Amino acid sequence: MKAFCRIVWINAQKDLRIWLRQWYNIAAALLMPLTYVLVVWLGAAAVGESPVALVLEDQGPIAQQVAQSLQDAQVFRLSLVNAATAHHLYNNLEVAAIVTIPAAFDEQVTLGMRAPIVVQANNLNLDLTNDLRRAVPDAISVYYAKTVPNPLDISINEQNLRSQDIDVEQFAIIPMISLLLLAHALISSGIATAREWEDQSIKELLLSPVSRAAIILGKVLAGFLSTFGLGLVLFTLGYVLGWTHPEGWYLGNALLTIALMSLFASGLGIAVGSALRRVQSVTSLATTFSVWLFFLSGGLGVMQFEPDWLKHVAAFDPLTYGTHALQMATFYASADQITRDLAVLAGSAVLMIGFGWLTMRRGLAR
Repeated sequence: MKAFCRIVWINAQKDLRIWLRQWYNIAAALLMPLTYVLVVWLGAAAVGESPVALVLEDQGPIAQQVAQSLQDAQVFRLSLVNAATAHHLYNNLEVAAIVTIPAAFDEQVTLGMRAPIVVQANNLNLDLTNDLRRAVPDAISVYYAKTVPNPLDISINEQNLRSQDIDVEQFAIIPMISLLLLAHALISSGIATAREWEDQSIKELLLSPVSRAAIILGKVLAGFLSTFGLGLVLFTLGYVLGWTHPEGWYLGNALLTIALMSLFASGLGIAVGSALRRVQSVTSLATTFSVWLFFLSGGLGVMQFEPDWLKHVAAFDPLTYGTHALQMATFYASADQITRDLAVLAGSAVLMIGFGWLTMRRGLAR
């Protein structure tokens, strides 16, 4: 067993050295997933808090309280400016809307008169327009809920399922990490395997006095180490930037999830490389396949709120379970369904390693 493990490690070292010398090939292949990650992140930022100009023409206490309610809604990035500046920003598309609390607003509210809040919106985008239509009445309701006596008899009782709020951009980080892990493992392991078939260097391994299992496990180990290392770098970067902050033993859950995802993707990469045996084919298929698995795992939203057909498909995608486990451990300090997620990832990893072993063994037999 000691000799077998040594042979596995030597084979892994060989693949790792080749990977380090030809890192630029993997970097080039990862360009499309990285570009897609940037597009998703920018898209998430675009549907977040939009810039809105607030014109406060009445400086009374009621107007101030309504303005604070608009700020507390956390739907906009409010800029308190005068009317002329607001229209200048609006005409130059620097703000998406102008919300004006007109003069005599306090007096009208006190006398029980109609007290309009004027909203001038650029309805270029329905999502933005609907945010405005919901947020302004909601802010008014919040104001009245704090008023004693409450003229509308409104009471708001919000009960959050999670202990903290997660920004859209922050929530999108975990699926992006999953995508990059999968793409890297498929490309690195797949290219390393396909290149040996393409240049016939696999014959040297066949003539060596080692078992085929040691050859295959060495490749799996090399792919796992390089991919897990990438996962640690991405996760640490997210921690430094304040995007990922797992606490206590949930950090172990996150790292174990990354390890199992890396193992699964490495086995899949070897199977793909052994089946295609062409570096160019592996690169194209690995990049496309990783993006498709990302889509089917609900990478662009919350899987529980997606259409039923996508939920049924995602149930067969291991990336779904890896992303869920990472989100629970990273954002919510939760072990919700962690046993199911880790079991599916571990089973998928074993299945892919076995599939890769069978594919390569069949090729070696020929």
